[in-house]
Amino acid sequence: MRDAAFILGLALTVGCSSSDVGGADGGVQDRYGDARARCVDRTNELRATIGLGPIARLPSAEACVDGQAKLDSETGEAHGSFDACLNEVKGWRGVAQNECPGYPSVEAALGDCLDAMWAEGPGGGHYDNMTGDSTHTACGLYTTPQGKVWMVQDFWTAR
Repeated sequence: MRDAAFILGLALTVGCSSSDVGGADGGVQDRYGDARARCVDRTNELRATIGLGPIARLPSAEACVDGQAKLDSETGEAHGSFDACLNEVKGWRGVAQNECPGYPSVEAALGDCLDAMWAEGPGGGHYDNMTGDSTHTACGLYTTPQGKVWMVQDFWTAR
């Protein structure tokens, strides 16, 4: 019986991303869905302050970017898994990354971290990623067992 429980647990771990939870209808619901939308919305609000148009959300990249956030949280190294998603999303090429490592909450990562990156201004790498030529973005999140939030925002262009 213990072995069956272990195998079921392993199957569930492999079959779902770290951000997925069971939905009321039996389907899978993204626990970070609202945060991902707000990440893209905040990026677009900031871009609009300098006359740039919106950058689109790339949902097909989110599971991979979640994995980057998880891996980086485990190693404690921001941008440590940058290469992990560069060519993983069909039809797209990853070109840049911003990361919010070890924040106390999703809200802090979405507000304080994104705003701090924007405050770098022109010539600041994070700001330049947010204002660059990428056409799409994906925000990945992971909360450690200690409650620290790691958020990764990758920027993409079509191949």
